[in-house]
Amino acid sequence: MYEQIQIQRTVYGEGENLLIHGRIQNPPKEIRALRGQAQFVYADPPFLTGEAFRRKRVYGEKGWRKGSPSLTLEGYSDQFPDEKSYLRFLRRLISLSRDMLGEEGIFCLHLDWRMSAQGRGLCDRIFGKNCFLNEIIWAYESGGRSMKFFPRKHETVLMFAKGPKYRFDLTQVPLSRGQHRKNHMARGVDENGRGYSSIRANGKEYRYYDDEPVYPGDVWTDIGFLQQKDPERTGYPTQKPMKLLERLMKPTVREGDLVMDLCCGSGTTLAAAEKLGCRFAGMDAAEEAISVCQARLKSENLTVIHQTARDGTESRAEYDPEAGRLRLGGLFLQGDQWPEKAEPMDLIEAWEVGRLEGTVFRTEKRYQRSFQYPALVDSLGIRRERMPDLLITDAAGGRRAYRWREDGV
Repeated sequence: MYEQIQIQRTVYGEGENLLIHGRIQNPPKEIRALRGQAQFVYADPPFLTGEAFRRKRVYGEKGWRKGSPSLTLEGYSDQFPDEKSYLRFLRRLISLSRDMLGEEGIFCLHLDWRMSAQGRGLCDRIFGKNCFLNEIIWAYESGGRSMKFFPRKHETVLMFAKGPKYRFDLTQVPLSRGQHRKNHMARGVDENGRGYSSIRANGKEYRYYDDEPVYPGDVWTDIGFLQQKDPERTGYPTQKPMKLLERLMKPTVREGDLVMDLCCGSGTTLAAAEKLGCRFAGMDAAEEAISVCQARLKSENLTVIHQTARDGTESRAEYDPEAGRLRLGGLFLQGDQWPEKAEPMDLIEAWEVGRLEGTVFRTEKRYQRSFQYPALVDSLGIRRERMPDLLITDAAGGRRAYRWREDGV
């Protein structure tokens, strides 16, 4: 039989990368141990909107196939008692981010019109004005329109270096000239058939060939906001596009560098780091964020530090000795967020088999629903003498661990 227990962390492979449920105000020792090691730190904190964001999470095979049914869940809170409280939080975030950086490192702080000026002032004081690199304007067309003022259609990314020896190579983010807007330059074709734009100044012609790259400035209009049906979307509120993080990271990181995000949200920074071959460490105060991030990342070299629930929910997993199989059986969950008619297996998003070592769960296999594979494996061939322990993630992101015990033990 299986009994529910509580674990503190889950380890996949060597567990080198980190995903941590924790708070800026009191970062765990695993984050503090990385001081001075990060090459790139990105922060997309709450913007002081006063909202409590929610997200929809599909569940069951039908939900993953068709986008419905779904659960409406808490995302994260952007509510602070007052601006003073928010600025204390922001100051702590910026200071901690600077502490994480190595001497060649770069920090990016992502804000909007509400607090970008105050964020710039805090960064100037914490990093020093001489370490300012860019105020990047990310402009887009999405969102509502106001007739009382010019529509607010951009966000700001403040880029600061740890010190004068920072690493930055703009040639890592080339654009084709076709991606740039047309201007007043004259068009021409040279003797080799190469198209170009040209301009004359002081009696000299300057040519810009179509097949030569151009590099982005500090106003970015070519990266759109994620649309509702974008396949990249996780449903997590205020998710940023992968292209945005890749452009910020590529000039400064190399394969194997450490990337950090202390408000990791939907995990775009961590997914971009993984794609670029970097090590990563992410932290967020929202439990929902940890669940969304883990589903998005590869479970090959990862440690998830997130305490599981111990609420008495029984595991319906049973061993079938005739078939030699462990059958999962589903979860019977209660509460307002759970549909009464949902099938027990529909309420499971992922399950893992592995070994418990104290409060650490070492995963051997993980089975997870996705849009590509909406049906969840519900049984596994097992030898009775080696029954695994279980870690089950429900459709709302809740995690529960179960230890195998022989009856009566």
